[in-house]
Amino acid sequence: MPSTLASIRNLQQQGRLEAAITACQQALMQDDDLAMLALLGTLHCQNGNFDAGRECLQKLQHAPQAFDAETLTDMAGIHILLKEPAPAQQYLDMALAINPDYSLAQSRRGLVLMQTGRYTKAMADLSEGLKHCPESLRPSLHINLARCAMLLADAEIAINHVEQAQKLGGHNKEQWLLVAVDTYIALDRWPDAESAIQQALEAGTDEIQCIKLLALVLAAQDKHDEAEHQLRKALAKHPEDTGLLMQLAALAGVRGHYGEAVHCLRAAIKLEPENPSYWAQLAQQGKRHFDEKHARAAAEKAMALTAGKTGVERAEALVAMASVSCDVDEQQAETYYREALTLVPDYLPACLGIGHLLLQWGRIDEAIAQFETVTARHPIAGYGALINAKRFPDDPEILARIEKMAYIPSLQGPVSSGLLFDLAAAWEHRKDYDKAFHFADEANVASRKYLPYNAERHHKDCIAVRRTFDHAFFAGRKDYGDRSTLPVFVLGMPRSGTTLVEQILGGHPDIFVAGEIGIMSGVIQKLNAWERHVGSGRQYPECINDLSAEQSRRFATLVLDELQTYSADARYIVDKLPHNFEHIGLIRLLFPDAAIIHVLREPRDVAISNYFTDYQAKFGGMGFAYDLADIGGQLRDYQSLMAHWHEVLAKPVLTIRYEDVVADTEAAARKILAYLELEWTAAVLNYQNLERAVKTASIWQVRQPIYKTSTEKWRRYQAFLKPLEAVLNAPAAEPDDVSPQKQPLPAGLFFKGMEYLYANQGRQAAAVFEQVLNDNPGHAAAMHMLGVAMFQQNQAEPALKLIKAAIARHPGHAGWYQNLGLVFDALGMPKEAQNAYEKARKLKTLHNEHDEFWR
Repeated sequence: MPSTLASIRNLQQQGRLEAAITACQQALMQDDDLAMLALLGTLHCQNGNFDAGRECLQKLQHAPQAFDAETLTDMAGIHILLKEPAPAQQYLDMALAINPDYSLAQSRRGLVLMQTGRYTKAMADLSEGLKHCPESLRPSLHINLARCAMLLADAEIAINHVEQAQKLGGHNKEQWLLVAVDTYIALDRWPDAESAIQQALEAGTDEIQCIKLLALVLAAQDKHDEAEHQLRKALAKHPEDTGLLMQLAALAGVRGHYGEAVHCLRAAIKLEPENPSYWAQLAQQGKRHFDEKHARAAAEKAMALTAGKTGVERAEALVAMASVSCDVDEQQAETYYREALTLVPDYLPACLGIGHLLLQWGRIDEAIAQFETVTARHPIAGYGALINAKRFPDDPEILARIEKMAYIPSLQGPVSSGLLFDLAAAWEHRKDYDKAFHFADEANVASRKYLPYNAERHHKDCIAVRRTFDHAFFAGRKDYGDRSTLPVFVLGMPRSGTTLVEQILGGHPDIFVAGEIGIMSGVIQKLNAWERHVGSGRQYPECINDLSAEQSRRFATLVLDELQTYSADARYIVDKLPHNFEHIGLIRLLFPDAAIIHVLREPRDVAISNYFTDYQAKFGGMGFAYDLADIGGQLRDYQSLMAHWHEVLAKPVLTIRYEDVVADTEAAARKILAYLELEWTAAVLNYQNLERAVKTASIWQVRQPIYKTSTEKWRRYQAFLKPLEAVLNAPAAEPDDVSPQKQPLPAGLFFKGMEYLYANQGRQAAAVFEQVLNDNPGHAAAMHMLGVAMFQQNQAEPALKLIKAAIARHPGHAGWYQNLGLVFDALGMPKEAQNAYEKARKLKTLHNEHDEFWR
């Protein structure tokens, strides 16, 4: 049997898997040999038949006798291919205890260590395996050593191993070429990388694999549009290739194109609906982009697909489930992370996830200990987490290693902006401010190219807000909203100290702090959705004039109901969202008596703090933070808005200076509580020990005692602030008069017309809708309703013209087609009427939920 095993292993090493499987099966028919069964299981898994491989493994695990080193190593091989590294390592440790020089066991343990991120130890095992392994296995070991070296940011060692694999050649040519591309990219040897891709094609490497590599080479040179073009061209030729879709999703992700990334993931899922990894990635995308409902559904699907599994796929599903549970049940999230680690010890996403949970809960020492354990196996990720937790490496060699890794090109581009932000923080801690700003600047430049942020558009939007919410607006709406004082809004520029004030408030027993819930943004989304629904062509803030007093109270009730889900018995519930400074007019419309606390900080300190913060949100409201001039523009808009609110609001906004909070926390806290008409309690000064999660960029600061080094920090970087100063000191580029250019329509006029329609008062309704159309000729709903009003007055011909024009502008309403059918019937056009009714029937399945709310 030993000679038979050796001949089958030779077939395996040559890649002749079918022949090896047949030989194994024939041998097992003659002798029920456990070593042969273990080899057969490995071969099945190598050939993609994982169920057959697991069946062999289950038979082996029930065998009563002890195994030799070879059998244990093949059992480990089955687990490796099933993506179950923990049991694989156990079997390999047992095999090496029996035979310390068994090269295949050393090589496979190196592979397991590599899979779990322990690259230094992996290289040690792989190197030992290289000393004793057969000639045919040497190229593969060199390839894996090259991969480890790349992951340890040592491209020179990597290229040496690539060259060794190249010299040895053999059937591994495709593999070394693929690793060579990665290595050449790391060394900025772009012609060599493209040459390796060409050689891979000539060697018979799969065309799709080469296209994916070419896209990586292009993206690493910052040619992202060209990379996308190549991938899309290949996808048009191979529309069912999920690998292309996943790389396109990854490329969209680094560019901040969330919708495109999700679209690619869903397309991959449509092709492979049982692939749990795709569902887990979809969940993570949804979580990062605030789509909580779909994120949870995707995570639950990943969990269902991996039920009963014990490998990396299950760990990935558990981490996805943990990420969507963090905001709902933090203890359950921790349980998911820890379960993932029992399956795959040292699984990096779970290790970091637990550390960040501990940090959010204020268990700083435990979080630091967790991140320190990560550094031993994933040094770059571990040190990055420690830097974010304000634990900076003392060894300059560690910083040099992080810097080296930061400049390894990848799909993101020539540099890693996240690592550069880490370096900026570390060098600032070492008080080398020139070097700190250098890394912050490079990080922002690298991030900025993906940003959709438009400073001029933001400026115009802020002017529109001021023009809408003026003295006359509030004077005509004194009966609007709800007089509840339950909501408290803490706002100001990002990095101005809003989190610190929120934490102080959270120390009072009558106050519940809900975090950055962005509840007013939800109101604005509903307003905009309604305007899209009716086809008015307008959006917030201009559309706020359509809101009636009754509807304002209904919106206020929705907000109050949502707030009370956070706490049913609190006197105050705090929504701390800095950018709510843009929505103070809407807040006051819905809640005239609500408390609004504005945190003011030295603008240059705000600017530096934003510029040094990696928000990892290259697609939302923080887009301004990656450019000093844009930060200056945001500050100017914010200052203009706050001055406007102080001028036009009846109930004042309380302004608290961050510097005052730092200088005399108790005095500032007393001022805030007096504004809220609350009794003083010293508990508000113990904010850093609150047992609640903090989930903002200020996560570390609020767990520390007040420190004064954060004030006038800008002076360290004064020499670099010319772009900021130029904007802040520039004369106003807009007229002081921001009043409306024309007299707005009476509040809620459109809905007044609807009331007339429901009362069958067509003439009065028509007069209202004509007034709306005179103000906004493109208002499709007003056009349609004018047609209905004409029909009520038995004027079918003009009604038909108006209703058809409205549908042409906005063709998605079932009810509009229904009305069109009624007009056709009245005009004696039954065929046309039937077509309209059929269209209405089809559209009823798309009935918009907003109809009920606004009715």
